[in-house]
Amino acid sequence: MHRVTVLSVDLARRHALTINVDITFPAVPCAVLSIDVLDISGTAENDASFAHHMHVHKLRLDKAGNQIGKAEYHTPQSQQIMDTGSEQLVSVNIQEAMQHLVDMEDEADHAEGCHVYGTMEVKRVAGRLHMSVHQNMVFQMLPQLLGTHHIPKVLNMSHVIKHLGFGPHYPGQLNPLDGYVRMVGREPYSYKYFLKVVPTEFYNRLGRVTETHQYSVTEYAQPLQRGYAPAVDVHYDLSPIVMTINERPPSLLHFVVRLCAVVGGAFAVTRLTDRWVDWFVRLVNKGAARAP
Repeated sequence: MHRVTVLSVDLARRHALTINVDITFPAVPCAVLSIDVLDISGTAENDASFAHHMHVHKLRLDKAGNQIGKAEYHTPQSQQIMDTGSEQLVSVNIQEAMQHLVDMEDEADHAEGCHVYGTMEVKRVAGRLHMSVHQNMVFQMLPQLLGTHHIPKVLNMSHVIKHLGFGPHYPGQLNPLDGYVRMVGREPYSYKYFLKVVPTEFYNRLGRVTETHQYSVTEYAQPLQRGYAPAVDVHYDLSPIVMTINERPPSLLHFVVRLCAVVGGAFAVTRLTDRWVDWFVRLVNKGAARAP
Protein backbone atom coordinates (compact mmCIF):
# COMPACT_ATOMS: atom_id res chain seq x y z
CA MET A 1 0.00 0.00 0.00
CA HIS A 2 1.41 3.39 -0.97
CA ARG A 3 0.15 6.97 -0.79
CA VAL A 4 0.06 9.72 -3.38
CA THR A 5 0.00 13.31 -2.05
CA VAL A 6 -1.22 16.27 -4.10
CA LEU A 7 -1.23 19.95 -3.06
CA SER A 8 -3.74 22.39 -4.56
CA VAL A 9 -5.54 25.65 -3.79
CA ASP A 10 -8.48 25.12 -1.46
CA LEU A 11 -11.60 26.31 -3.30
CA ALA A 12 -14.19 24.28 -1.39
CA ARG A 13 -16.61 25.68 1.18
CA ARG A 14 -15.98 23.60 4.24
CA HIS A 15 -17.77 23.07 7.53
CA ALA A 16 -16.73 24.60 10.85
CA LEU A 17 -13.31 23.81 12.24
CA THR A 18 -13.31 21.30 15.10
CA ILE A 19 -10.58 21.55 17.73
CA ASN A 20 -9.91 18.39 19.75
CA VAL A 21 -8.05 18.85 23.04
CA ASP A 22 -6.79 16.53 25.77
CA ILE A 23 -4.49 18.46 28.11
CA THR A 24 -3.48 18.02 31.74
CA PHE A 25 -2.46 20.90 34.01
CA PRO A 26 -0.85 19.28 37.10
CA ALA A 27 -0.70 22.53 39.10
CA VAL A 28 -3.82 24.44 37.99
CA PRO A 29 -7.10 23.56 39.79
CA CYS A 30 -10.18 23.15 37.62
CA ALA A 31 -11.97 26.00 39.40
CA VAL A 32 -9.06 28.31 38.61
CA LEU A 33 -8.54 27.25 34.99
CA SER A 34 -10.18 29.44 32.35
CA ILE A 35 -10.66 28.30 28.74
CA ASP A 36 -11.47 30.81 26.00
CA VAL A 37 -11.67 30.73 22.22
CA LEU A 38 -11.39 34.01 20.32
CA ASP A 39 -11.09 34.65 16.58
CA ILE A 40 -10.39 37.61 14.29
CA SER A 41 -14.09 37.97 13.44
CA GLY A 42 -14.77 39.01 17.03
CA THR A 43 -16.38 35.78 18.21
CA ALA A 44 -15.45 34.86 21.79
CA GLU A 45 -16.62 31.88 23.83
CA ASN A 46 -15.51 30.50 27.16
CA ASP A 47 -16.30 27.78 29.67
CA ALA A 48 -17.89 30.30 32.07
CA SER A 49 -20.72 31.22 29.70
CA PHE A 50 -23.36 29.28 27.82
CA ALA A 51 -21.06 28.44 24.90
CA HIS A 52 -23.05 26.14 22.61
CA HIS A 53 -20.02 25.18 20.53
CA MET A 54 -17.72 24.27 23.42
CA HIS A 55 -17.99 20.70 24.67
CA VAL A 56 -15.17 20.72 27.19
CA HIS A 57 -14.92 18.55 30.29
CA LYS A 58 -12.79 19.09 33.40
CA LEU A 59 -11.65 16.35 35.77
CA ARG A 60 -10.10 17.23 39.12
CA LEU A 61 -6.72 15.67 39.90
CA ASP A 62 -4.97 15.27 43.23
CA LYS A 63 -1.34 16.17 43.89
CA ALA A 64 -0.22 12.77 42.57
CA GLY A 65 -2.14 13.21 39.32
CA ASN A 66 -4.95 10.79 40.17
CA GLN A 67 -8.56 11.64 39.38
CA ILE A 68 -10.65 12.82 42.33
CA GLY A 69 -14.00 11.06 42.24
CA LYS A 70 -15.87 10.12 39.09
CA ALA A 71 -17.83 13.32 38.49
CA GLU A 72 -16.39 16.07 36.33
CA TYR A 73 -16.00 19.64 37.52
CA HIS A 74 -18.56 22.09 36.14
CA THR A 75 -17.48 25.71 35.88
CA PRO A 76 -20.30 27.95 37.19
CA GLN A 77 -22.19 29.09 34.10
CA SER A 78 -24.49 32.05 34.01
CA GLN A 79 -25.58 34.81 31.69
CA GLN A 80 -24.35 37.07 34.50
CA ILE A 81 -20.77 35.80 34.23
CA MET A 82 -18.59 37.24 31.48
CA ASP A 83 -14.97 36.41 30.67
CA THR A 84 -13.27 39.30 28.91
CA GLY A 85 -10.62 37.11 27.32
CA SER A 86 -7.91 39.00 29.16
CA GLU A 87 -7.67 36.64 32.15
CA GLN A 88 -10.44 38.52 33.98
CA LEU A 89 -13.72 36.96 35.04
CA VAL A 90 -16.45 39.52 35.71
CA SER A 91 -19.51 38.33 37.60
CA VAL A 92 -22.48 40.40 38.70
CA ASN A 93 -24.04 37.47 40.55
CA ILE A 94 -22.51 37.69 44.03
CA GLN A 95 -23.79 34.29 45.16
CA GLU A 96 -22.30 32.48 42.16
CA ALA A 97 -19.07 34.44 42.47
CA MET A 98 -18.76 33.49 46.16
CA GLN A 99 -19.32 29.80 45.42
CA HIS A 100 -16.73 29.93 42.66
CA LEU A 101 -14.28 31.61 45.04
CA VAL A 102 -14.82 28.88 47.66
CA ASP A 103 -14.12 26.21 45.02
CA MET A 104 -10.97 28.02 43.92
CA GLU A 105 -9.71 28.31 47.50
CA ASP A 106 -10.39 24.68 48.37
CA GLU A 107 -8.80 23.22 45.25
CA ALA A 108 -5.77 25.52 45.42
CA ASP A 109 -5.17 24.71 49.10
CA HIS A 110 -5.06 21.00 48.22
CA ALA A 111 -2.65 21.60 45.29
CA GLU A 112 -5.06 20.08 42.79
CA GLY A 113 -4.58 19.82 39.05
CA CYS A 114 -7.00 19.59 36.14
CA HIS A 115 -7.46 17.29 33.16
CA VAL A 116 -9.23 19.04 30.28
CA TYR A 117 -10.62 17.22 27.26
CA GLY A 118 -13.30 17.73 24.65
CA THR A 119 -14.06 19.50 21.39
CA MET A 120 -14.74 23.04 20.25
CA GLU A 121 -16.33 24.11 16.98
CA VAL A 122 -14.97 27.42 15.69
CA LYS A 123 -15.19 29.50 12.54
CA ARG A 124 -12.73 28.84 9.74
CA VAL A 125 -10.72 31.97 10.46
CA ALA A 126 -7.56 32.67 12.43
CA GLY A 127 -8.08 32.49 16.16
CA ARG A 128 -6.68 31.67 19.55
CA LEU A 129 -7.33 29.03 22.19
CA HIS A 130 -6.51 30.74 25.48
CA MET A 131 -6.02 28.72 28.69
CA SER A 132 -5.24 30.79 31.76
CA VAL A 133 -6.34 31.46 35.34
CA HIS A 134 -9.46 33.30 36.47
CA GLN A 135 -9.07 36.63 38.23
CA ASN A 136 -12.45 37.35 39.75
CA MET A 137 -12.87 41.08 39.22
CA VAL A 138 -15.99 41.45 41.35
CA PHE A 139 -13.83 41.01 44.47
CA GLN A 140 -11.25 43.46 43.17
CA MET A 141 -14.01 46.02 42.65
CA LEU A 142 -15.67 45.18 45.98
CA PRO A 143 -12.87 43.82 48.22
CA GLN A 144 -15.10 44.06 51.29
CA LEU A 145 -16.98 41.00 50.00
CA LEU A 146 -13.92 38.81 50.47
CA GLY A 147 -14.18 38.72 54.24
CA THR A 148 -11.88 35.91 55.40
CA HIS A 149 -11.53 34.50 51.87
CA HIS A 150 -8.62 35.08 49.52
CA ILE A 151 -8.14 34.82 45.76
CA PRO A 152 -5.67 32.00 45.02
CA LYS A 153 -2.59 32.99 43.07
CA VAL A 154 -1.63 30.24 40.63
CA LEU A 155 1.46 30.79 38.48
CA ASN A 156 2.55 27.29 37.46
CA MET A 157 1.22 26.56 33.96
CA SER A 158 3.01 23.22 33.53
CA HIS A 159 1.06 21.13 31.04
CA VAL A 160 1.01 17.79 29.26
CA ILE A 161 -0.62 17.76 25.82
CA LYS A 162 -1.89 14.23 25.28
CA HIS A 163 -3.68 15.25 22.10
CA LEU A 164 -4.28 18.43 20.14
CA GLY A 165 -5.77 18.09 16.68
CA PHE A 166 -8.27 19.48 14.21
CA GLY A 167 -11.02 17.26 12.90
CA PRO A 168 -11.17 13.45 12.66
CA HIS A 169 -8.11 11.22 12.63
CA TYR A 170 -6.96 9.22 9.61
CA PRO A 171 -4.57 6.21 9.64
CA GLY A 172 -0.97 7.27 9.99
CA GLN A 173 -1.73 10.88 10.90
CA LEU A 174 0.81 12.59 13.16
CA ASN A 175 0.01 15.63 15.31
CA PRO A 176 3.23 17.43 16.34
CA LEU A 177 1.97 18.39 19.81
CA ASP A 178 0.66 14.95 20.80
CA GLY A 179 2.60 13.77 23.85
CA TYR A 180 4.20 17.19 24.37
CA VAL A 181 5.30 17.95 27.96
CA ARG A 182 6.26 21.31 29.44
CA MET A 183 7.10 21.52 33.15
CA VAL A 184 7.78 24.87 34.80
CA GLY A 185 10.66 25.24 37.25
CA ARG A 186 10.95 27.94 39.87
CA GLU A 187 10.35 30.79 37.45
CA PRO A 188 6.79 30.97 36.03
CA TYR A 189 6.40 30.95 32.26
CA SER A 190 3.74 31.64 29.67
CA TYR A 191 3.61 29.52 26.52
CA LYS A 192 2.53 30.34 23.01
CA TYR A 193 2.05 27.81 20.20
CA PHE A 194 1.65 29.10 16.65
CA LEU A 195 -0.07 26.57 14.39
CA LYS A 196 -0.45 26.60 10.61
CA VAL A 197 -3.46 24.38 9.90
CA VAL A 198 -3.64 22.65 6.51
CA PRO A 199 -6.98 21.23 5.25
CA THR A 200 -6.49 17.57 4.34
CA GLU A 201 -8.57 15.08 2.37
CA PHE A 202 -7.65 11.44 2.91
CA TYR A 203 -8.99 8.83 0.47
CA ASN A 204 -8.62 5.23 1.55
CA ARG A 205 -8.29 2.35 -0.91
CA LEU A 206 -12.09 2.00 -1.07
CA GLY A 207 -12.46 5.63 -2.14
CA ARG A 208 -13.96 6.85 1.13
CA VAL A 209 -12.86 10.34 2.07
CA THR A 210 -11.98 11.73 5.50
CA GLU A 211 -11.94 15.52 5.66
CA THR A 212 -9.60 16.62 8.41
CA HIS A 213 -6.60 18.88 9.07
CA GLN A 214 -2.89 18.64 9.72
CA TYR A 215 -0.71 21.33 11.23
CA SER A 216 2.82 22.50 11.81
CA VAL A 217 3.79 24.29 15.01
CA THR A 218 6.24 26.83 16.36
CA GLU A 219 6.62 27.18 20.13
CA TYR A 220 7.50 30.33 22.05
CA ALA A 221 7.97 30.48 25.83
CA GLN A 222 8.75 33.55 27.90
CA PRO A 223 9.14 34.31 31.61
CA LEU A 224 5.99 35.71 33.15
CA GLN A 225 5.98 39.51 33.26
CA ARG A 226 4.90 41.37 36.37
CA GLY A 227 1.18 42.14 36.40
CA TYR A 228 0.28 39.43 33.87
CA ALA A 229 -1.45 36.12 34.49
CA PRO A 230 0.24 32.92 33.25
CA ALA A 231 -1.30 31.36 30.16
CA VAL A 232 -1.01 28.76 27.45
CA ASP A 233 -2.05 30.23 24.10
CA VAL A 234 -2.62 28.21 20.95
CA HIS A 235 -2.76 30.55 17.94
CA TYR A 236 -4.08 28.87 14.80
CA ASP A 237 -4.30 30.06 11.21
CA LEU A 238 -5.64 28.16 8.20
CA SER A 239 -3.61 27.58 5.06
CA PRO A 240 -5.16 28.33 1.63
CA ILE A 241 -3.64 25.07 0.38
CA VAL A 242 -5.43 21.73 0.66
CA MET A 243 -3.52 18.45 0.84
CA THR A 244 -5.10 15.44 -0.87
CA ILE A 245 -3.79 12.01 0.12
CA ASN A 246 -4.79 8.94 -1.90
CA GLU A 247 -4.12 5.50 -0.49
CA ARG A 248 -3.67 3.11 -3.38
CA PRO A 249 -2.82 -0.57 -3.64
CA PRO A 250 0.26 -1.35 -5.75
CA SER A 251 -0.36 -1.81 -9.48
CA LEU A 252 0.29 -5.11 -11.28
CA LEU A 253 3.43 -3.67 -12.88
CA HIS A 254 4.68 -2.54 -9.47
CA PHE A 255 4.02 -6.02 -8.09
CA VAL A 256 5.88 -7.69 -10.98
CA VAL A 257 8.87 -5.38 -10.56
CA ARG A 258 9.06 -6.12 -6.84
CA LEU A 259 8.69 -9.86 -7.50
CA CYS A 260 11.52 -9.76 -10.03
CA ALA A 261 13.67 -7.86 -7.55
CA VAL A 262 13.04 -10.50 -4.87
CA VAL A 263 13.70 -13.41 -7.26
CA GLY A 264 16.82 -11.74 -8.65
CA GLY A 265 18.13 -11.05 -5.17
CA ALA A 266 17.50 -14.63 -4.07
CA PHE A 267 19.23 -15.95 -7.21
CA ALA A 268 22.27 -13.70 -6.62
CA VAL A 269 22.58 -14.79 -2.98
CA THR A 270 22.27 -18.46 -4.00
CA ARG A 271 25.04 -18.13 -6.59
CA LEU A 272 27.28 -16.34 -4.10
CA THR A 273 26.63 -18.97 -1.41
CA ASP A 274 27.36 -21.75 -3.91
CA ARG A 275 30.72 -20.21 -4.75
CA TRP A 276 31.66 -19.88 -1.09
CA VAL A 277 30.73 -23.51 -0.39
CA ASP A 278 32.66 -24.71 -3.45
CA TRP A 279 35.72 -22.71 -2.40
CA PHE A 280 35.54 -24.10 1.16
CA VAL A 281 35.18 -27.71 -0.06
CA ARG A 282 38.18 -27.34 -2.35
CA LEU A 283 40.20 -25.87 0.46
CA VAL A 284 39.35 -28.79 2.76
CA ASN A 285 40.11 -31.38 0.09
CA LYS A 286 43.38 -29.69 -0.74
CA GLY A 287 44.42 -29.77 2.92
CA ALA A 288 43.44 -33.45 3.23
CA ALA A 289 45.52 -34.37 0.15
CA ARG A 290 48.62 -32.76 1.64
CA ALA A 291 48.29 -34.62 4.93
CA PRO A 292 50.73 -37.66 5.33
